[in-house]
Amino acid sequence: MKTEFDIQLKTIDMYRYNLYHAYTSLNGYLAILMAAVAFAGAVKTWGEVSLSYTFLYTALGIILLVYTPVALYLRSRQQVMGSPVLKHTLHYVIDDTGVTTSQGEASSTLEWGQVYRVVSTKHNILICINPSNAFIVPVEQVTQEYAAIRQIAQTHLEKYRFKMKASVHKSVHSH
Repeated sequence: MKTEFDIQLKTIDMYRYNLYHAYTSLNGYLAILMAAVAFAGAVKTWGEVSLSYTFLYTALGIILLVYTPVALYLRSRQQVMGSPVLKHTLHYVIDDTGVTTSQGEASSTLEWGQVYRVVSTKHNILICINPSNAFIVPVEQVTQEYAAIRQIAQTHLEKYRFKMKASVHKSVHSH
């Protein structure tokens, strides 16, 4: 079994991956928890301390919630714009050997035994190389190939390394 497709990665695709990676890690959970504690502190101390402390708690909560997504967007933009590889179309071949990416004369194959895991989110298929790096495949660019990608990956990966939804999310088509 085999499927082939081309991907042109955009800033929004990288941003969604970086958000997913940030908010499914310990640091992401801690940032949300700290923001919640800051907001709770602002509510609990309302009227008990000077207004400036309440404002500081609230500002800290807002910074913790806003800083990460803004920083991730700027980093995503810089990653896509600054990378000669990501500026151009990548060709993928997914088959029984693994995942082969190519661009021009350069080609590289990640065999199934080397794949850390495959995960689908609402917008991306993430073929993870390790816990912090992945091939990002925007679902909207592979709607026709999604079922084949899923079937091939499911065939070659243990269940705990395979987390793809059964079908493409309907709202992806409406963008």
